[in-house]
Amino acid sequence: MIGSFLPDTGLYIQLVRFLVVLALGTVLTRVFLMPLTHKFASRRGRSEVSVHSMENVVGITGLFLSFIFALQAAELGNLVTVLGAITAALTVAVGFGMREQIGNVVAGFFIFTDHPFIKGDYISSESFEGVVKEIKLRHTVINGASSEKVVLPNGMLTTRPLRNFTKGNKTKTDIEFKASIEKAEKFEKLCIEKASEHEKVLERPEPETLIRGLEDDKAVIALSYWLKNPEELKKVRSEVTRQIMEEAVKNEILAEKKEEKKE
Repeated sequence: MIGSFLPDTGLYIQLVRFLVVLALGTVLTRVFLMPLTHKFASRRGRSEVSVHSMENVVGITGLFLSFIFALQAAELGNLVTVLGAITAALTVAVGFGMREQIGNVVAGFFIFTDHPFIKGDYISSESFEGVVKEIKLRHTVINGASSEKVVLPNGMLTTRPLRNFTKGNKTKTDIEFKASIEKAEKFEKLCIEKASEHEKVLERPEPETLIRGLEDDKAVIALSYWLKNPEELKKVRSEVTRQIMEEAVKNEILAEKKEEKKE
């Protein structure tokens, strides 16, 4: 009696075959194919963006093929039928409030293909900033303040302003200060001097300053410099800022109010 209400055991066997083949394909793709692609592309002297692009293409292709092979192993139908079922399921999902989640997945594909940033870049979006640690289809992980992980939906990173401060193997940061107009030139020299003295700040390109305008009858002075390791950006920025402020107070070059910003 009970058995009449249970699915045929053949269905369970098909499901097990599907999951096993899919799992094996996923492991093969992520553990072997993607690292090998990264290693091969790096040896050919390709740029980091190209290496990252090739690795993503291999990863997506491997997962897609794993899904196809899993369907065939489980004898669950041909590809056209399955894709039609998936499309119908996605349509229903959007209708039930999963539009945002699906939008994040679509945004993830755009990030993989357009490369607004790659793993290791220092990015900023709205009030969040940090080094990119992981790029997934639905979200991107960065290291936020105090090195905690911040998970950002990919939809946010493709529809809102995003700043990438890493160029090649260098990362740039800016610090903004306010100083009286008559002491602005002296303060600029102090900023460049203290930034240049820090061992983590690159000599080339040289640190530089720029007066961005006036606020409250004070000059807005932006100090910019480059670092080799984006992981050290927050620590170095804090140290350089503290040294500048201490020296400014000591020599009465003022800076009554200081603002930190990146550009």
